[in-house]
Amino acid sequence: MGVTVIVIALLSAWINQSLVSEPVLAVMAGIVAGPYGLQLLDLAQWGDEATILEQASRFTLAVGLMGVALRIRRKSVRALYRPVAVLLVFGMLGMWLISSALAAWLLGLSMWAALLMGAILTPTDPVVASSMVTGRFARQHLPLRVRDGLSLEAGANDGLAFMFVMLPILMISPPVDGAWSKWMIESLLLGVVWASFIGCVVGFAAARLLRFAEHHKLVTNTSLLGYTVAFSLFTLGAAKLVQADAIISVFLAGLVFNLNSEKQDEHEEEKTQEAVAKLFTLPMFVILGLALPFTEWTRLGWPLLALAVLVLLLRRMPVLALLWPMVRGYLNRPDAAFLGWFGPIGIAAIYYAALAHRHLQDPLFWQVASALIFASIMVHGITAAPLTRLHARHPGPVPPKARSLQPNSNEED
Repeated sequence: MGVTVIVIALLSAWINQSLVSEPVLAVMAGIVAGPYGLQLLDLAQWGDEATILEQASRFTLAVGLMGVALRIRRKSVRALYRPVAVLLVFGMLGMWLISSALAAWLLGLSMWAALLMGAILTPTDPVVASSMVTGRFARQHLPLRVRDGLSLEAGANDGLAFMFVMLPILMISPPVDGAWSKWMIESLLLGVVWASFIGCVVGFAAARLLRFAEHHKLVTNTSLLGYTVAFSLFTLGAAKLVQADAIISVFLAGLVFNLNSEKQDEHEEEKTQEAVAKLFTLPMFVILGLALPFTEWTRLGWPLLALAVLVLLLRRMPVLALLWPMVRGYLNRPDAAFLGWFGPIGIAAIYYAALAHRHLQDPLFWQVASALIFASIMVHGITAAPLTRLHARHPGPVPPKARSLQPNSNEED
């Protein structure tokens, strides 16, 4: 895995403009080294695969979400919170129902099993999305409203998906009596409301602490890399300790920290967060490549292939088309088309599929979800650069409510 990270880092400038993204290369490296390739690595020999996937994806999400939250510009939060709220409320609901309906139709799943599968596939993955909206190539070809809008949505809906996932799990797991009240308490109140509060408190306290340390010259810029990782892990542990959903807590902690800390050089800070993302997230894609169940995919046959194609085409684009009149002041048609296509399925789906396996002990959810994750990483990774160039050639007019996000003549956004 270390070799993969080094090679990708050395070739990052070329990769960002090529037909393959960094996650694509990392997944392919895992496949080549895994049991279906050269048989150099076998995840089963390291322990229980589901446990490894759940804990590794949980850690990766924490670091990745923190990087996303710290990278988003303050002006983007102020300008885009309304369209992002629309995408979170109505967009997530639409993606959940469409994915669930397709799973029920093609795989013959029961209502609650289909709703669980749809919930696993609902969140837009911030880790995969980051590979599309960061770096010099993205800055040169995509407007800030698209880059930060996708990052904001992906970061927030990863945590909110927890309550969508837990409802069908509780309805499937015996005893079903009291499942609704348990969901309200554990998933909605503790998982969302309490987790949001914990994240905001931790983020604000961390920002004040860093300000104090900088004011008294107790910290240097070179410490920010370690501070980011330590902050991610501390928030992850603190949320787990108080029984809150760690995914929501980490993202909100990073966002509140971002909004309350003293910014220095945003461009240098983005490069720091990109380095963190490469170091801690690319190994997860190698692990994914090692864990892909090709034999089970073959057994599931054409319904799985049809599900992958239809989910990629229908899960997000029709939803964005329906919601565009509600966000047209912030996003133009090319923006909506780009965001309608690029809603990748990735690390968050790995985490929720592993969570479902832990609760239900049914391998089907991982077998199906892994196929959709693989398809999304490949298809979105390969189409990222060409469609980014296409958007740059046909950017459309600047939406009136997003003009504040246009870079100044002497400023690189």
